[in-house]
Amino acid sequence: MFTTSPAVSLRMGLAALACVSLLTVTSAFAQTAPAYEIELVVSQGKKSVETDADITFEKDSFRVVPDKKSFASSTKEFAYSDIKQADHSYSKKPMLSGGGAIATALLVGFIFALPFLFIKKKKHWMTVQTENDFAVLKLGDRNYRQIVAEFETRGVTVADLKEEGK
Repeated sequence: MFTTSPAVSLRMGLAALACVSLLTVTSAFAQTAPAYEIELVVSQGKKSVETDADITFEKDSFRVVPDKKSFASSTKEFAYSDIKQADHSYSKKPMLSGGGAIATALLVGFIFALPFLFIKKKKHWMTVQTENDFAVLKLGDRNYRQIVAEFETRGVTVADLKEEGK
C-alpha cells in the first residue's frame, strides 16, 4: 500500500483545487461576450450629451447600454446584418461618410450636431447606422482597435475616415 505524508496530501489537494479553479474561470470567461467601456452620445432635450456606457458583442448583434439608469431608454441593440454603415474617425467631432452624413442629418437634425462644434481635443469616434436607427460612440484611446476588430470579425466593414487636409 502507498501512503503519503499530510504535507504532501495537502499540496496535492491545493494543486488540484488550483487546476479546477483555473479551468472554471477560463471556461466561464470564454463563454462571456466581449464588453468594452465607451461613451454613448444621447439626445437630451435640444442638446446632446456623452454618457458612460458598455458595448457588448454577441453572436448576431451588439448592444450599447448606458451606465446611468436615467439614460436606460437610450440603450441600443443592432443586428450585424442590419448595419448599413459603420465609420471610425479620429477627429475633434464625429465624422461621417457622404451618404452617412445625409442620413444622419435627416434623422438627427442640425441641433444634435451643434455641440460637437465646440469639442477641441481629438477623440476616436464610431458611427453605426441601420436603415432606421444609428448610434454615435466615443471610443477610448486604449480600446478602439479592439472594438473595430470586433465589428470586422463579425462581417461589418468599418470605414476609416480621415480629416480633410491631414
